[in-house]
Amino acid sequence: MAASLLKHPPQTLIEKIVQKYTVQQPIDSSTAQKVPRFKPVYQGEFVAIRPHKVMTHDNTGAVISKFKSFGSSSLYDSKQVVFTLDHDVQNISESNLNKYKSIQEFAKLHNVDFYPAGRGIGHQIMIEEGYAMPYSMVVASDSHANMYGGIGCLGTPIVRTDAAAIWATGQTWWQIPKIIKVELHGKMPPYSTGKDIIVALCGLFCDDQVLNCAIEFVGDGVSSLSVDDRLTISNMTTEWGALAGVFPVDSITIQWIKEQLLIFPLFLNMYLAPTVSKSALHSINQSPIGFLFKKRI
Repeated sequence: MAASLLKHPPQTLIEKIVQKYTVQQPIDSSTAQKVPRFKPVYQGEFVAIRPHKVMTHDNTGAVISKFKSFGSSSLYDSKQVVFTLDHDVQNISESNLNKYKSIQEFAKLHNVDFYPAGRGIGHQIMIEEGYAMPYSMVVASDSHANMYGGIGCLGTPIVRTDAAAIWATGQTWWQIPKIIKVELHGKMPPYSTGKDIIVALCGLFCDDQVLNCAIEFVGDGVSSLSVDDRLTISNMTTEWGALAGVFPVDSITIQWIKEQLLIFPLFLNMYLAPTVSKSALHSINQSPIGFLFKKRI
């Protein structure tokens, strides 16, 4: 196996992350044959993935309908699934409240971590409460799942049918996008933020250069960006047309996660909704941080 691996070119960070979550051999489109399992996966290939987590928000009701249309009655892995209601939280109409209630009841029935309206923005929850972690692959039925790339997580959007498929089987198919590296050099000028960087990139490269691509941010300029800046940039790669925007995992990333260990318990004690399962209490802990120090991708 080792000798075979040496025959293939190096993988990018995104390809390495996808490799971790690939659950069957990629298909060689030229021959329609499965290739050996130990063959590294590369951009352009179709693979079956089993993502670490899948998040849905107010559209969970539509995903439930898709899920039931498959004839499914139980989730493949309830710990893989997260519900966050965050889009229409001011809408107190009877129809919307009934929709939220039905989603909550489904979450309770299937033991899904559920964050009700007012608990927080879904993508913030996924990051700040440890569902999205460095070197993991996390998907969401929302276009701004790219945001998870700010901490070195491959976050990418999926459609509702794919979300329902993951609920039912734990996996779905995915074509690894074309990967583009964006080099950042130097330091940001005073009073500028990550928002300024991504808006500038969108303006400078506005001819669909990154449309449906996955972006890897590299260069010495990355080290001058806070995690907040990185999250903002990754989030808005969606507006740039990309399917992912991933930053490298470095000392800044790891320090931020360490700080979450201190912030997270205090936040939980103050604001944790009773509908969130106890498993959420242990999403961020010393174990994944230790892994980051010991094993870099």
